[in-house]
Amino acid sequence: MRKLLLTLVCFAALSTVAFAQTDDHCDTCPVSVGYAVVTPTSQVGPLGIIGGLIAFETVGYRSQFPALQAGVLPATLTNRLNLFANASIQVSLNVGVAITNPNSTPAAITMTLRNAAGIVTGSNSITIAPLQQTAEYVSQFFANVPNILPNFSGTLTITSNTPVGVLALLFNGSTFTTLPITSLSTTAAMPTIAPNIGGTYSVLLPQFVANGGWASQIVVMNSSFLPVSVRIDLFNQNGTPMAATLNHQTASSFLNLVIAPGGVITFAPLNASGLSDF
Repeated sequence: MRKLLLTLVCFAALSTVAFAQTDDHCDTCPVSVGYAVVTPTSQVGPLGIIGGLIAFETVGYRSQFPALQAGVLPATLTNRLNLFANASIQVSLNVGVAITNPNSTPAAITMTLRNAAGIVTGSNSITIAPLQQTAEYVSQFFANVPNILPNFSGTLTITSNTPVGVLALLFNGSTFTTLPITSLSTTAAMPTIAPNIGGTYSVLLPQFVANGGWASQIVVMNSSFLPVSVRIDLFNQNGTPMAATLNHQTASSFLNLVIAPGGVITFAPLNASGLSDF
């Protein structure tokens, strides 16, 4: 009997070790910022994968429970776009803009601010290297431009010589929400950025954040009638692979993800109980 009890205790201990999971978050680590690409790696039948693959992201800040969060749709690659711009010291308003260049050539970008009357009040030019990303507040993009008022409300037009993907978030203190972006030019397909990554039917999520209190969740749905295989790749702002822990797996590339017809997969940092913030 004693031997049986010892066996059961040892088995329980081994089971606890085997099934115990760690928390994927590292709130004390430096924030990792970059972008994500979701690429289909299998065909969906005679109609191809058009309309079959749907991907989006949730970005959250874990300053409270539940986490502050905003849904992020895939980027529309365009040479010219317009969005609402707001920066106010008095009420802590600011618009964060992330711009990703998924091309093999540099993106020469002109950013133009107009006030509520449509009058140009400032302009700034930046260059984003191939496969790289930048993310700053509107007030930071125009910090060195003269005559920009500390309290500003108007529009921001972004013009690029090559199609880029843009995300905009309106911050009000620590809370934030997604802003709509209007393309003013013909949209382009996602280019292939590396072997088996990107391409016509892939999806660009122009902002991915992890650690330092931030978290990103990627959801991919299959609305077709056949299984779909996809991969998710994460990149730092300088275009190098970004390692992040999602679903208790640490990697920069999550491969061979099969989604059943009408099914969905979710990749997010999980706590020790296997739960997401979102």
